[in-house]
Amino acid sequence: MWANQRVMITGATGFVGGALAQRLLDEGAQVTAFVRSPAKAGWLRDRGAAIVEGDIAEPAAAALAVKGCRFVFHIAAATGGPHPKQVWTNVTGTQTIAQAAADAGCERLVHMSTLSVYGNCYRGDVTEERPLAPGAASYGRTKVAAERALIEIAQRTGLAYSIIRPGMIYGPGSSMWTGKLFRLARLRPTPFFGDGNIVVPAVFIDDVIDLTLTLALHPAASGEAFNAATDPAPTWRQLLGAYSRLAGHDDRLALPVELAYLLAGLALLFSPPRSIGRDLPDIVDLARRRSIYKIDKARRLLGWQPQVELEEGVARCAPWLRERGLLA
Repeated sequence: MWANQRVMITGATGFVGGALAQRLLDEGAQVTAFVRSPAKAGWLRDRGAAIVEGDIAEPAAAALAVKGCRFVFHIAAATGGPHPKQVWTNVTGTQTIAQAAADAGCERLVHMSTLSVYGNCYRGDVTEERPLAPGAASYGRTKVAAERALIEIAQRTGLAYSIIRPGMIYGPGSSMWTGKLFRLARLRPTPFFGDGNIVVPAVFIDDVIDLTLTLALHPAASGEAFNAATDPAPTWRQLLGAYSRLAGHDDRLALPVELAYLLAGLALLFSPPRSIGRDLPDIVDLARRRSIYKIDKARRLLGWQPQVELEEGVARCAPWLRERGLLA
């Protein structure tokens, strides 16, 4: 399917972009990796990928990266740091890549967004029809702006696009939802708030890559956005429990929910504007009220749904954790 197809990937030296590049190279695609640091791209070069160095928000470099490519996968993003940096990377970078793809006549651009675009105000089922309502944190706000910038350029130029909104992506290579969560789960007992039955929008990396590639090819995906999460979602008890069992124990410590509210309130008082700390009280409240990110749209239009069960996904993380000395 992907043999000899020319594709360009931003963020190919990162967790998700690297997994996407690996899959496409395995399937015989001609991959161009648009990277800021060629020093991190050695494995891509060794696999035969073309390397273009530059900033995704620089038009000349973006034009060079997309030249001759049929598909563009825009994965790169700034998930933290100062607000101006996130605006530059997430908003201006998306505008620049989208305009370059349109100018080059690329067949479709797949843009990686996030469930954070929905913010923390919704309760119950959250579908793609919900209005985007990010909280105070820069990441959600700039990713909403990035989606809107892409749609504006697509409407003006005729560029075909699809948007994927993944949740907590775990798997080999995930520093946050595998590395840091496993460090927490190694604690004996493993702490969590309340009864641990709060659901979390976790999704395994291979399932995210499957949907990303589907969005590039499926006719029904053009001009559409899709949630990417496990539905039904696992609970914190199940997710941390799977990591704890991998670490060799199943001991847990339930902490009072009131403590979570106290910590969130303190964070709100002392957090700067546009930081995640400003959203923590809403996040704690949201977690207690159980928002569920639905994937019915992807099932209905694309025939996609996650294939990797939680226990299997966590087990696949073991070799990566051992390589980093986190698992004996």
